Amino acid sequence: MRVQYSYGLSACILLIAGILLFAVPAPAHHSQAVYDEDTLITLKGTVTQFEFVNPHVIIHLDVKDDKGNVESWQCFSAAPGVESRAGWTHDYFKPGEEITVVGFGEKSGRKVMTGVRHFRANGEELPEAWPEKQIYQGYLDRHAKK
Repeated sequence: MRVQYSYGLSACILLIAGILLFAVPAPAHHSQAVYDEDTLITLKGTVTQFEFVNPHVIIHLDVKDDKGNVESWQCFSAAPGVESRAGWTHDYFKPGEEITVVGFGEKSGRKVMTGVRHFRANGEELPEAWPEKQIYQGYLDRHAKK
């Protein structure tokens, strides 16, 4: 008895193997290029919402501008898993709480920033995760050379 080899079956097996190979989750990240990391800004405002969700923790903050008008900002931080290593939890910031966030705004002018330092109303500086520390240290290093 002779067994015939089927090229169709081989192609199907290779196709399935290729799909499975590329279907596994891969770590990904995006650039910080949207932020003006040469201009450090400080926002003092009231937390309206705190999202401890993937892919980034987001603090929604109402901030008064120099004319007293309220501007709504989104302050992004690292992923919850990373922030939790610094002690952050899902209820770390509460709506109505006054905080100060130091970071870098978007180059586009949208009211979005990446926060690198966070302070409670009493001045207590909060622990930061390693991404924020690295971004802030990069700013300090660049400006120390000027």
